[in-house]
Parts: sequence; structure tokens; C-alpha cells
Amino acid sequence: MIVGSCRRRPPRKGLSLLEVIAALAIFLFSLVAIARLVDRSADLAAEMDFRSHAAMLAQSKLARMTAGDLPLNSAGNQTDDEDSDWNWSCDAEQDSIPNLWKVRVTESRDTPVGKVEIAMSQYILDPTKRGGTDAPAATGSTTGGASSNTTTGGTQ
Repeated sequence: MIVGSCRRRPPRKGLSLLEVIAALAIFLFSLVAIARLVDRSADLAAEMDFRSHAAMLAQSKLARMTAGDLPLNSAGNQTDDEDSDWNWSCDAEQDSIPNLWKVRVTESRDTPVGKVEIAMSQYILDPTKRGGTDAPAATGSTTGGASSNTTTGGTQ
């Protein structure tokens, strides 16, 4: 009778080809997902940069209208004189209170990320109707000093 001995092989050290392919697939899927996240975050950062620039331009237009540098009237789509890549429009309507205007300035631009549009509103007092330092003195003001008593004096 032949007695065979079952010899077991010792376990191999290292990874099988199937394990290497599975690990490589997981790594590549993760790399693609991370690349898409980086690309999307770069697009969002560019869009926020465009939006902050548009807000600055709109605030500049409102400040110029408040100062009287730009007229308080509605204006259609015009090229911005501060940055020619942007277009702006203005919608100004008089409020029920005299000399008070509700002004809405819109800045817009077509970008690689898409169309960026920012609108800002503000109530503005008409700068042409505001008083200044060259206004005439108010009537009925009192004068002080010795000039008011010049006719009451005399000798007795």
C-alpha cells in the first residue's frame, strides 16, 4: 500500500494579478472623481471672481449716480466705461416721495463659465435737488450783536 503524503504548499507572499487589477481600478476611479472635483471648484472660483468684480462695478455706478456724475434715468444695455468686457443697464423710477429715486443697476457679462449677472438697488436723493453751501440764507433768521440796538439809543 502506498501511502501518499499530502503536502500543502506554503502560502505565497505578495498579491495576485486579480487583486492588483482591482486596486488599480479603485485608484483610477478615485483619481477621475478628484479631477472632476478640482475642475468644478476652479469653475466656481472663477465665477465668484466674476461676481465680485460685477458687484464692484455696480456699486461704482450707484456711487456715481449718488454724486451726480451719472444722470438718474433709465439706460438700456451699454458697455461699461470702466471695464469694456462688461455691460450695464439702469432702471430708475421716481418714488412717491419727491426727489427720491429707486435705482437698480445691473452688470452682466458672458464668461466661459456662463452668463454672470449682478443687480443692485438703492434709493437715491436727486443730486440736482439737494442743497449745497452756495444756497441763499434762510429768511426769518435773527441777527445778533449791536446792530439790532442802533436806533434805540440816545441822550436825555
